[in-house]
Amino acid sequence: MEFDTERQLFYLARVATWSFEDRTGPEFSAKGRGEYTLKEIPLTVEGLGGDLKPGEIAHVLRGAIGAGELGDGVVV
Repeated sequence: MEFDTERQLFYLARVATWSFEDRTGPEFSAKGRGEYTLKEIPLTVEGLGGDLKPGEIAHVLRGAIGAGELGDGVVV
């Protein structure tokens, strides 16, 4: 997605394991940046109808599911 001079990239991947303790980067240590908790969302048209942000990405994923381009899984 592009906004004026900013570009945001989004990736869809299957995660085999996840370690909250091993996360690194400035977004995890900067004060006032939030908690960065994960919420699993079913990778279904219904599951993506909720609060997945940004809405444009939810729209793309719903279209891919409807076209049979994505398998079962969850969005984190």
